[in-house]
Amino acid sequence: MKRFVSSLALILLLAGCAGMGDPRDSAVELEPGRPYEVMSPGHRYFTFTLDAPARVVLESHTFPGDTGPVAPAGQLLDVDGELVVRDWNSGRNSNFRIERQLEAGTWYLRVTTPHSSPGSLGMMERDYRYSVTLTIDRRR
Repeated sequence: MKRFVSSLALILLLAGCAGMGDPRDSAVELEPGRPYEVMSPGHRYFTFTLDAPARVVLESHTFPGDTGPVAPAGQLLDVDGELVVRDWNSGRNSNFRIERQLEAGTWYLRVTTPHSSPGSLGMMERDYRYSVTLTIDRRR
């Protein structure tokens, strides 16, 4: 039995390590002016690259009737994954809106739906539709 427990512990350790990759590695590329639609709860990572300094607007857009329960939150991260700024509801209809002058380089946006959890009275079965947009103004 002791051998079984030791083997099980090793398997769980290795399985845990395999799932610990950086989620930014699979970030979805945002294109200016092209919305990206999300239809499920959880964390989503997006990325974009600026070739020159620019004013950037990142926004979420919920659909009618979904504003309260969905409420996506946005966090702008630098290339190292460090938090630059976050927003929950300063955009239209309580969506996030991040407007910021950024330097050239690679940037990430982490979007979460904080009100979705397995224990929230069946809320995992509902549709968590929202879209994310990127606007870039290269004028300084």
